[in-house]
Formats: sequence, C-alpha cells, structure tokens
Amino acid sequence: MSPFTYTKVSNESSQLDSLEPLPPPPSRLVSGWRRLADSVQFLRWPVTYFLLVVILICELSIFNSQSAPKSPGGELNGLVPEFATERKMFHADKRYASDHKTMASINATKQEWTDLMPRGGGFFEVKNHNSYLLPPPMNFFNKDVYAIAVFHQLHCLMHMALYTDKLVLQIRNKDFVLDEGKLWHNDHCFNYIRNALLCCGDTTLEGQSQTPEVKNIPGTDGTGAVHVCRNYEDVKRFAEKTRLSDAKEHL
Repeated sequence: MSPFTYTKVSNESSQLDSLEPLPPPPSRLVSGWRRLADSVQFLRWPVTYFLLVVILICELSIFNSQSAPKSPGGELNGLVPEFATERKMFHADKRYASDHKTMASINATKQEWTDLMPRGGGFFEVKNHNSYLLPPPMNFFNKDVYAIAVFHQLHCLMHMALYTDKLVLQIRNKDFVLDEGKLWHNDHCFNYIRNALLCCGDTTLEGQSQTPEVKNIPGTDGTGAVHVCRNYEDVKRFAEKTRLSDAKEHL
C-alpha cells in the first residue's frame, strides 16, 4: 500500500484561496507608515505657520468688519461721521428765555431756538436699514428716515421752554385749562432729555457761579467751566447736507 493518501480539493476552495491576498507581515506595515511619516516630516512647521497666518487673517477681517468703538453720543454704525471736538466755556445767555409776559418776547425767544436747528430738522434717509443696528425707520416721502438725536433733544428743550411760557401766561390770565396733548409732549421731553443726559455723562468740573446775579451766593449755575464739546456747527452742516426738506422743526 502506498504511504500517501490523496484527497480531492474542490474548485471553489481553490478559487477563493487564489483571490484572497495574503496580509503583509506586521513589520512591513510599520516600516511603511514610518517611511510615509518621515517623508512629510519637513512639512510640519510650514503647514503650522500657514494655518496660524490664515487664522490671524480671519480674525483681523472680523475685527475690521465690526464698527470701531464710538465716543459717547456717537453713531455706532458709521452712518454719521465723527466730528472734531472743541473747548467751550459755558455762559448765561438770556436769548433763550423770554420775559414770560409778552408775545413779542416769547416769539423772539422761539426764533432763537429755531435758529439753532438745521434746515431739514436733522432727518435723513438710511438705505438698507436692516443691515445696521437700528430701530425701525420712520417713513416720509416713501423713504426710510431717521433723526439725528441732538436735534430731537433741541426740539424738546424748545418745546419745554415754550410750554413754560404758555403756562405762565395762562396763570397770569387765570386760565387753568390744560392742553393735555402738549402736557403729554412735555412729559415725553423730560424723560427723553433725562436719557440723553445720563447717556453722555458730561464729567466737566463746575465751580462757583459766574453769572453776576448769583456770583456771590455759594453754589454753581454751570457758568465759567470749560467743557470738551463736539463741534456743533459741523454736526449742523452734515445734517443740512443730508436733509430731505428745508423745514427746520419737522418734515
């Protein structure tokens, strides 16, 4: 008898064996990865520096696209330019208060207040207002319109001065009928001016009153102190340049 026995190998098994690749030895895999790592090792620092530069450029781009911090009372979207400042000493000025007795004086005082206002009243158009940090616009002449705050504030002060004159004349004439609409407007103006004062927070140091009538009475009326102020005439010129009409108090 032959010492060997033979078994039949199926065709399916032989085909599968011939199609399946044999895994390489582990040592060959490790050496392959090591060669790849060694080949790109010199790129590590250049790539790192490149990514850092890209990150820096992105951060600078974001920073520059944001509005720069504005001075108190400035417009944060850059729609109104920054204006030069100047030093101004406050003085008493009797032009802005009437004698509270005659219509001639009251009307002259009103004209002085009106002369402070720019043509157009400080209203101007802002296109694409949704692109900015703004409240909803007013609509005049089918335009999206905004008001420059300082002129609204002046309008309120003028209203309060005229309303005081009106009340004084009524009291003198023993007429105690109130105009509720003007009273509401007056209350609005007090609240609005309060907000404006607290917003800007003028920190000028004031000393003894310099107005002759109260100069010798201990206390301050704000006269004689030097304030750092925005150049109002520049603001007024900008408002007139961008105006929508020639009216001074309203559109």
